[in-house]
Amino acid sequence: MAKQVREHFYVAVKRNYEDVWRVVSEFTTRQEAEDHMAERRSWTGAFNYDNAELRVLSTGEAKAEFGATWVYKPIGSKAAVAEAKPKANRRVRRLSDDE
Repeated sequence: MAKQVREHFYVAVKRNYEDVWRVVSEFTTRQEAEDHMAERRSWTGAFNYDNAELRVLSTGEAKAEFGATWVYKPIGSKAAVAEAKPKANRRVRRLSDDE
């Protein structure tokens, strides 16, 4: 039996001063995502959506654009934060006998 993958829909934003798309929210229906995108278009000020591009992507569309292993990680989640942090240099300096 084939594994059935449930399709989700995401709102993505690309601000006029950024080169990357940021996936900012996840929904179970395209209509919910479209409604949320329309709401975000009206956000101004600190969110800076005035001149931003907004679009809705399905899971399949996102994987086609961002890579087959792409998974949604909410901004600020532990998984997203851990991925964004650079790995620390774990090399330990050992003192030699003459130091």
